Amino acid sequence: MSVARRNLINLEKVSKSFGREPILDSVSLGVAEADRIGVVGRNGGGKSTLLRVMSALEPPDSGRVTRANDIAVGVLAQAADIDPESTVRSYVVGDRQTHEWSSQAHTRDVLTALLGGYSEEVMGRHLGPLSGGERRRVELARLLLADLDLLILDEPTNHLDVEAIAWLARYIRSRRELALIVVTHDRWFLNRVATAVVAATVAQVRHLLRQLGSFGWA
Repeated sequence: MSVARRNLINLEKVSKSFGREPILDSVSLGVAEADRIGVVGRNGGGKSTLLRVMSALEPPDSGRVTRANDIAVGVLAQAADIDPESTVRSYVVGDRQTHEWSSQAHTRDVLTALLGGYSEEVMGRHLGPLSGGERRRVELARLLLADLDLLILDEPTNHLDVEAIAWLARYIRSRRELALIVVTHDRWFLNRVATAVVAATVAQVRHLLRQLGSFGWA
């Protein structure tokens, strides 16, 4: 007998506007344990706003957003608020001793794939001088090493090369217990990680079939 999966986040008739322009209009959407939901749509269609409302970074104007108790959510936003004085080590692995995290194959794999390794030269860098792409990789590494129930990714393949994108897809597929919501224009990546797709058009969110070839993304 199958066990019912826990609901993590539910949106019920959620609306959000900026000025007079409606971005979300009476949107209802649920996310359960182990769901893998891709969000597609044209620029300005409300994709990032939907993620921000779901992750509690933006309040809805109306409607209801409910979250499970003690849910751990990680968000890769378009722009992260990172302390420039922090080092890569302190931001990604915290105050754990080097021998604690460097002995974990999972941690070494993430750091090697996204940061190019875990040497003192890499881990001791301050975040301030890093490029935007380097900061995104650091933020993504931090999220992948966190103990999360739900991972929300806004354009995670930006600033990643082909090898890193392929690695990220494999990694996410290996984390079967992790729920995922991802906005991406990368069709290959989306088809590798998502099992359901919703389309965000202006003010509306609708479910799609997995066949994405006819949907306009530009």
